[in-house]
Amino acid sequence: MKTLATIALSLIAIVASLILVLSTICTFKGDFAGHREPSYLVCAVIALAVVVVTMWAIGKLNKKT
Repeated sequence: MKTLATIALSLIAIVASLILVLSTICTFKGDFAGHREPSYLVCAVIALAVVVVTMWAIGKLNKKT
């Protein structure tokens, strides 16, 4: 059960990392049409928070006592 939870949390972290990278690129360089929207920055901050929380949860889940 712990292994499946670790895999699921890792997949969530990977997806959030990809969203973080794409949002950061769109924030600083603009999207495909060249629009620079500040909403991409909000998305990047939320994705970063998701990555941090999932990494913390994986560490707490797999902590040896």
